[in-house]
Amino acid sequence: MVPLILNPALLAGLLGIGLPVLAHLLSRRKFDVVQWGAMQFLNPSRKTRRRMQLEELLLLLIRMGIVALVVLAMCRFSVSSGFLMGYRSAGSRDVVLVIDGSNSMGRSDGLTSLHDKAVRRAQTFLKTLSRGDTVTIIDARDKAIRIVDSPLNDHDLAAQRLEEIPAAAGAAYLLHACEEAVAILGRCSNASREVVVFTDRQRAGWNIAEDAAWQRFDEVLKFPVVRPKVWVVDVSAGMGAIRQNVSVGQLDVSRDLTVPGFPVSIQVPIRNAGKATIQVPIQVLINGQRLATMDSTISVGPGAETLFSRSVRFSSPGTNVVGVRVSLADDAVEVDNASFAAVQVKAAIPVLLVEGSLDPSRQKRNTFFAELALSAPENKAPWIVARTVKAKELKPDDLNDVPAIVLANVADLPVEMPAAIKEFAVAGNGVFIALGPDNTVESFDQLYQQSGLFPGLKLNRIRLAAPDAVVPTTMAPYSIEAGWLNRFRERKGAALLTAPFEQWWLVESSASGENKTVTVAALTSGDPLLLQVACGRGSVLLMTSNIDSRWNSLPTTPDYVPFLHEALFQMAAARISRNVSFGEPLLTELPEDITTEQHADMVFRIPFDTTEKAVVTQSADEWMARLDSTRLPGLYELRRSAAADASTVDAFVVNYDHAEDDPAEITQDDRERLLVNNRLSFMESLDALQQGMYKGESRSELWALLLWLFLGFLMLEVWMTRRLVMKGHVDTPQTP
Repeated sequence: MVPLILNPALLAGLLGIGLPVLAHLLSRRKFDVVQWGAMQFLNPSRKTRRRMQLEELLLLLIRMGIVALVVLAMCRFSVSSGFLMGYRSAGSRDVVLVIDGSNSMGRSDGLTSLHDKAVRRAQTFLKTLSRGDTVTIIDARDKAIRIVDSPLNDHDLAAQRLEEIPAAAGAAYLLHACEEAVAILGRCSNASREVVVFTDRQRAGWNIAEDAAWQRFDEVLKFPVVRPKVWVVDVSAGMGAIRQNVSVGQLDVSRDLTVPGFPVSIQVPIRNAGKATIQVPIQVLINGQRLATMDSTISVGPGAETLFSRSVRFSSPGTNVVGVRVSLADDAVEVDNASFAAVQVKAAIPVLLVEGSLDPSRQKRNTFFAELALSAPENKAPWIVARTVKAKELKPDDLNDVPAIVLANVADLPVEMPAAIKEFAVAGNGVFIALGPDNTVESFDQLYQQSGLFPGLKLNRIRLAAPDAVVPTTMAPYSIEAGWLNRFRERKGAALLTAPFEQWWLVESSASGENKTVTVAALTSGDPLLLQVACGRGSVLLMTSNIDSRWNSLPTTPDYVPFLHEALFQMAAARISRNVSFGEPLLTELPEDITTEQHADMVFRIPFDTTEKAVVTQSADEWMARLDSTRLPGLYELRRSAAADASTVDAFVVNYDHAEDDPAEITQDDRERLLVNNRLSFMESLDALQQGMYKGESRSELWALLLWLFLGFLMLEVWMTRRLVMKGHVDTPQTP
């Protein structure tokens, strides 16, 4: 403990301790002694005189101490320690509080959740800050979310904002949250800068194996003028490790858009983090209603996962939410026991077929088989309503009111159409390009590459299959990457995988980043067959062979019809995605029965029964409702108003990183890796945090203690003076 005196000039008052000594000496002045014969009988004994001298000396010291205590109290004597008032900030500090909002923080000790503990300890920590310290709060999820826009000096308001943080749900990327915190501190100006992370012992949130990311964090720490200190407080201290937890992974659907009666495949991994095999009861839900006929129980081994899959059908148009839920007693983390996906059902999907051939014979059209497959004359309720337009006659107005178009062997278009098709895709629609013999390297470059529809992709040449090959060239099952093709890959003997291809275009791709071309499926020759690229909010699908029977026998197989339906369903669904990743915006078209006067009442109902105002804007001839940011995983509903009985217009599901479902705890080796370059400091308690952060600056002022001592000494002085007056000079009679 290092002493400190705030008013050292007042130490001169210590000279006052000589006043009692001076008074004592003056009281010992010599007087004339008159001998009196009876005086001998009043002389105290030697023992009494010795006691009197000791008491007078003690009284002198007490009076000197009284003066010294008053002087030291006025000097504001203090020591650098928190043993009296606790460890507290001395001021000039910027702090960012990071609250782990992941699923594991929802675990409870029977009284309160770890997330609630984190909030309470953060509020307690705020009380140790001085008035000059600033506070910023980050809610750590898949992405770091700022709870306050700028650092606050009002600590009471900061405590209130901590209460507003939603309950634990989803994943937490703590490294990203720490980077965001350091970025905030880089714009602050105080002499001390701290990041305090309140979390549990879960390993998943730290991304320990990402050495490159942590090296980047080391560089980020160097950016602020004052290097921030990162403290990690374990709020789960005292709780045991998770021994048993079953979690439901992300629910995948074969398509976001479908029609009544058309099967939609769902599949989801069920994970068991325990050390024993467990029988897991599973329920399938449609719009919150349990489908009892689909109840089942599956066995999941220790530390393993089992894929659960089913096929569901929807009977009427609208957006439906399908879910898979498990129900187990004594499950450590309950918030990860269900997973959902949204599927939009439409009565029929309009599609535009663009015919590239000029041949007047209908049977020789490139779209002939597609027309039959999609809108057969005998089908009175088609799932896809197809309309055919010749490429030379295509106009921008033809693109209105259709979510997808098919360009079949198109080598020439009106001059304004390449740009119009690009805008069509950017707006969120789908474009399916099927190549053929009429395409050329030059026409493809002019129509699709230069317009930006398929940047970085060039045609090379037409390749022919070997005419005498024993094994024909077909679609390779192992190459299928897209979920909408899973039904063909998983079905044994699928005709789509046995159809031989005789000719196809070889392509070369040089695009990267957002314009990167993805090979969805390839041929057994190794050449790409289906390629896809994102274009704005939309999607472009390229088939290197054609969709008629000149280059392949696909149109003659039973899988040709479902293949076209699956391709067009997923292309049409690109416009509005109802299953999005964390943080992505939500967007949907409003139905015509909602008037402009009702737009102001539209709200999104988000997880934990709260609402956010919908942003309604007009795009072309339609009204769109938007939620710019999704801060929580789970189910979102667009409603006509905030009233409890308001009807639902549309529904969305926001997913999170299910690596969070792994409850493994951070090990000592993991901590050692994180402690490299003094990145982090791990603390087991709030007291340890305060001592580690403030031990070099916390000072305990002793004036209050000194004043209490002064009062005690004063009372002792009064008591001893009275004792001396009343009893001190009474001698005990001597024995003859």
